[in-house]
Amino acid sequence: MEKKIRKKSYQLQYLESVNTRTKLPYAQQQYLLNLKKGYEGEQKFDERIEEHFEDDVTVINDLLVSYNGSTAQIDTLLVIGDTFYLYEIKNYEGEFQKLPGQFRKLNGQEFICPSIQLNRAKKVLEQMISQWSEAVEIKPYVLFINASFTLFDAQTSDPFILPTQINNHLEKLKNRNTKLSKGQVNIVNKLQSEQLSNQRYKETSHEFKYEDMKKGIICNGCQSFNVIVTERKATCLECENVDDINRLILSHVEEIEMLFPKLKITTSLVYDWIDGSISKRRIGRFLKTLL
Repeated sequence: MEKKIRKKSYQLQYLESVNTRTKLPYAQQQYLLNLKKGYEGEQKFDERIEEHFEDDVTVINDLLVSYNGSTAQIDTLLVIGDTFYLYEIKNYEGEFQKLPGQFRKLNGQEFICPSIQLNRAKKVLEQMISQWSEAVEIKPYVLFINASFTLFDAQTSDPFILPTQINNHLEKLKNRNTKLSKGQVNIVNKLQSEQLSNQRYKETSHEFKYEDMKKGIICNGCQSFNVIVTERKATCLECENVDDINRLILSHVEEIEMLFPKLKITTSLVYDWIDGSISKRRIGRFLKTLL
């Protein structure tokens, strides 16, 4: 299986880091929870794809593309034969009712109908691909990954895949000719090369100061400060994740660059950021390898 590995979005990484080291405003805490839930849903769909396909399908994850000023985020794109299957993944829980242009949770909470976002992504993708090839077939779906999701008043014509339909949908795709033509391979390569940086989507208006951040080493797995550092490795006592020391230093350097891009990375800065948990000599030696 040719696959672009899914990574956490820039927004999710940024807000997770800030939330670990200081307190986010309530609205951004809720936004962070939604981002985490969305990412978990995307990972679940990745697992379902891997269960049904081996090495005979091309998967592009987290495709952020732009054409003529319009930008679209595509959660998952399956390329099978001459067809592009575009998926908007939703990790909704509970009972929903479909109304014109919106979803309503039975407790009264309302959401924009996800098919609106789906259609926008399809249009941008079509326009982008048209630069390199004649029109290709794009089949768009909103896929509801959470088993506890229920939708009332949906029509069979709606581009929805409900939790109980996922296995059957993937099995049907599995039985189709998955070999790509040279033209399709070319389109896939161009899409991947056009992938945009999503740093511009750092959605936060709140300013965070370096001195307000809690210092120390945080686990790359669960963002806990409960990490024991030895000469060669760091072990999280919460999730038991184990990291090589150099990899851990690098992740904290990247964290500083993400949160405070104007700060110059120095040995003293990194040493302060991790609250002296690793010696300056070790940090300095590693930073020289990045030059």
